[in-house]
Amino acid sequence: MNWLEITSERFPEAVKAADGLCLLPMGCIERHGPHLPLGCDTLAVEAVARRAAEMEPAVVFPPLYFGQIAEARHCAGTVSLEHGLLLELMRATLAEIARNGFEKILILNGHGGNNGLLSYLTLALLQEPRDYVLYVTGPGMSDEDARRWAEMREIEDGHAGVGETSVMLHVCPEAVHLEDFTDPEDAASRGWQGHLGGIRNPMSWYANHPTHISGDPRPATPEKGEFLVEAGARKVADAIRRIKADEVTPGLMEEFYRRAERPTESSG
Repeated sequence: MNWLEITSERFPEAVKAADGLCLLPMGCIERHGPHLPLGCDTLAVEAVARRAAEMEPAVVFPPLYFGQIAEARHCAGTVSLEHGLLLELMRATLAEIARNGFEKILILNGHGGNNGLLSYLTLALLQEPRDYVLYVTGPGMSDEDARRWAEMREIEDGHAGVGETSVMLHVCPEAVHLEDFTDPEDAASRGWQGHLGGIRNPMSWYANHPTHISGDPRPATPEKGEFLVEAGARKVADAIRRIKADEVTPGLMEEFYRRAERPTESSG
């Protein structure tokens, strides 16, 4: 069920059909080498979310295409909001979803650069009581599907490589321009910070992949992309089922908020 396609009159029915769970896909707008669209992560995660909701009923919110992507601000077309504003936007979005009747919200993250932001967001929500439970996961895949993908992909995967290119060939082939991928060496790691021995800093990604590609897309096919979307959707559908059945976390949150209000009255 797509939030944008539900009428106001039928919305309560949709919430009930989804067992009070809303699925919020989150991507970003960033460069994916010379051959993939800027919205690759957003387009891919939305496709997985919609397919998963067909397997296990959920209402799919419009994708949040603003993500943490400060490391790509030097690339044309990147949209990188100030992080405080982005966090406030996400908190407000979650509150609006909950206000419309959802007690459980699952953010489906399709961009690795969002991981730190989402980790902070989940902990920041503990600062005051909420009337919803937030869950976060990525598409992922089962162990069996991972084995199948290892056999199918032909080469090692990477950013804007065979996996993401295959998904785009399946989801929106008209936006893929493999003819523009002319230099395989462009995907090679620069290793400009090898002297640091793995110590991380703001330039860690840029020092290796300033052109935002780290994989070879040439073995990509639409069939591989369809497999990845279906595999991701199966994993997400399983997560939706687990979250719907989760009665432990809401109880723990209620207990936590109660004790946090009067910590000196709590023991242990």
